[in-house]
Amino acid sequence: MLLDHHMVPTDTDVAGWMDDADQQGARIVRTGALFPNAAPAFLAAGFQVADTLTLLSRRLEADASPPRRPRVPPGVRLRRLRPPMLADAAAIDRRSFAPPWANDSAALVDIMNATPHHRSRSVHLDGRMVGFSISGRADRAGYVQRLAVDPSSRRRGIAGLLLDDAVEWMRRRHVHQAMVNTAADNRPALALYESTGFAREAGSLLILERGLR
Repeated sequence: MLLDHHMVPTDTDVAGWMDDADQQGARIVRTGALFPNAAPAFLAAGFQVADTLTLLSRRLEADASPPRRPRVPPGVRLRRLRPPMLADAAAIDRRSFAPPWANDSAALVDIMNATPHHRSRSVHLDGRMVGFSISGRADRAGYVQRLAVDPSSRRRGIAGLLLDDAVEWMRRRHVHQAMVNTAADNRPALALYESTGFAREAGSLLILERGLR
């Protein structure tokens, strides 16, 4: 995962990362979502396209609307996502995303650590976790890194609650631009983001993959 989305890796960078992965016993190496200018060095090293994502962004420094607390639907509780809750969050992630895109607890921790600052929240309905989000901030850029709602609890405003919470956190931290990506064919997610002020960026993000053994 490239922590700086402006980074353009060299062939030497990719070769070094592949050596590290090989020494750790990895069988497959998969990138995070890459901007088009970051992909050539990976493609030259034999990586193949595993998925194509749509990137959306929202300018926050030009948003003059006053800060607001997200509206919490009846019976719903918004809480910090604490380490003991990660197993439940990972279970929701598995039910929300088809293989091989689901994350386990360790992967969720990696997502939290991918940016210098992060905010993680969980939503509980009648005492049961039904959704979570992980957002990050690096300098004046903000990222909605993961957002998942249990399929049994969708269409109750939970995804919107998590998204509003993330955006308001970014605004309080003086983030200029919020970004999120999702699968190009994920129509419900695209509709949610566009309904809250996100707009599609030109071009697509790529997830690349290569086997080692």
